[in-house]
Amino acid sequence: MSNAGYNNPTALGVGHEGTLFAQNAKVVGRSVLESADGYRWDEYHLKLADGTATTLVYESGIWKRYDLFDADNALSASDAAACGVGDQVTLRGDSANVVFVGQSRVEFIEGKAPEGYRVGSEAHYFNAEAGSRLFVVSWTGGEVEFYEGQNLPRGEVESAFGLPEPSLLARIFSGGSGGLDSWFDDNSRLLGTILVVCAVMAFVCYQGRSPTTAKPPPQVPAPALRLPGKAQGDLAGHHYVVAGHRLDEIAEMQGTFDRHEYELVDEQGGHALLIQGLAMDARQWYLFRPASDPVKIRPDQAAAFKHGAFFVVGDRQAIVQTLFQCRTIGSDGALTPGVRTGAVCYGFTAQTKDEWVLARWNETAVEIQVGSVLSDQEVRQAFGPGVSK
Repeated sequence: MSNAGYNNPTALGVGHEGTLFAQNAKVVGRSVLESADGYRWDEYHLKLADGTATTLVYESGIWKRYDLFDADNALSASDAAACGVGDQVTLRGDSANVVFVGQSRVEFIEGKAPEGYRVGSEAHYFNAEAGSRLFVVSWTGGEVEFYEGQNLPRGEVESAFGLPEPSLLARIFSGGSGGLDSWFDDNSRLLGTILVVCAVMAFVCYQGRSPTTAKPPPQVPAPALRLPGKAQGDLAGHHYVVAGHRLDEIAEMQGTFDRHEYELVDEQGGHALLIQGLAMDARQWYLFRPASDPVKIRPDQAAAFKHGAFFVVGDRQAIVQTLFQCRTIGSDGALTPGVRTGAVCYGFTAQTKDEWVLARWNETAVEIQVGSVLSDQEVRQAFGPGVSK
């Protein structure tokens, strides 16, 4: 089968051998899977020296390991299908929280794939987390499979197989999961890539930094306190409930920092996003709601904006301020579909005369929200002083 559109986003390929998990490992196959909402990831199927098999998953620049296991509880396909985000399920003696429910489809296979994998095959699944333990429960028909996974330290896979570790920009421009390769068709990929390169380089030049000589500052952690889940309060003329929370790692040209983001629901069921620290040097709170006039823009068009460019939202003109990459490193509660630990998107902030604009996109969709700055006192009066992380 042709691999057109399914380029390998890493330097790891079928046939590579190395020492991983304290034993010899050989890559015998690679599969590309896609969720129903268009999120794509790559799976590398390994044969270990002891005869067992394991799978490396590469999504959005992050490596994970998953192993099949026999569940110690009888969870049927109907039981699994009844699980929703926020539910708890017991896996390997731990109470795990369901953080995502979806459907996957095998889009491409090279080499050998696990039994049951074939191009076009589909399965339902949910992701669950118990602390640092990651679980996937997958079912097709009445057959249920259980996997336990873990995030691997950056560089471990590359070191094991003697491969170069990709830089941040290499991960952004790589094909497949989390990269730009799938944003453009074959005729426009080169143009799209050039546009994004120009945008990134223009921003670097504007900041007056030399990427080859400037030492990046240390990563800035998120504030130690976070708002409690289910907290209620009045903010900007609405009564809100804190429905969900995510911890994001933001990479911009000035450096990398972590921030808290909260999904809010008002008295009429409307959604809003409360962010603490929109940029690396901004610690204020920002309250965003979806743009009242939908902005019709494709991911490749969003990726072409650079610092200082004009962006029109409704009848207002905004100036692009910051370009960034966003990776979700933790989440809980009810979140926007597609938001889950490990997910990566790209974005920019822009500013009108009296409002802020937040644009974020992945391979399939662009989200535009408009908001304003709030004081720390306003937020604390609404939801309380916060709790420890």
